[in-house]
Amino acid sequence: MRAIFASAACLVLLVSVSAQETSSGKATHPQAPPHTTRTPKAVLQAYVSAWNRHDFSAFDALLAPNGVHEDIAAGFRGEGPAQVKDFMREMLKAEPDLNWRLSIIIESGPIVAAEWTWTATYTGDSPGGLMVAKRISGRGATVAVIENGQIKRFTDYYDTASYFPQTPSGHQ
Repeated sequence: MRAIFASAACLVLLVSVSAQETSSGKATHPQAPPHTTRTPKAVLQAYVSAWNRHDFSAFDALLAPNGVHEDIAAGFRGEGPAQVKDFMREMLKAEPDLNWRLSIIIESGPIVAAEWTWTATYTGDSPGGLMVAKRISGRGATVAVIENGQIKRFTDYYDTASYFPQTPSGHQ
């Protein structure tokens, strides 16, 4: 997991530095869009908070109309608030008390990378069969691009197996 987060952090720095270079080779300083006061870090924090509160209406303001949310491990790719809301509804069926906690956040221009922990009581189907009310916890990393105070791209990386550890007998 540290390798994933380190890779994400390096990607953020690399993209930030290359985006700040002008054709003359001199570095420029990125400016916040004039019509938003939220930093990219604040937008990410608000998005995670909306998930924790199950606040579907917040997605309309936080996600760009064509903003993409990808959950690599779950195989989900949604575009726009409506598809992300549908994904959240499905998540809440299986994890009604989900809690997403950010631990490290790195911001560079419009790009934000974060390490996080996700906990929940899982009641849905698991890779090994039905689990009823089992506590799960796992760590992951996110890389997001924020434009004009809205999420343009949001991608989660985590190892699903860390959420569903096997017992010694091979059953969950």
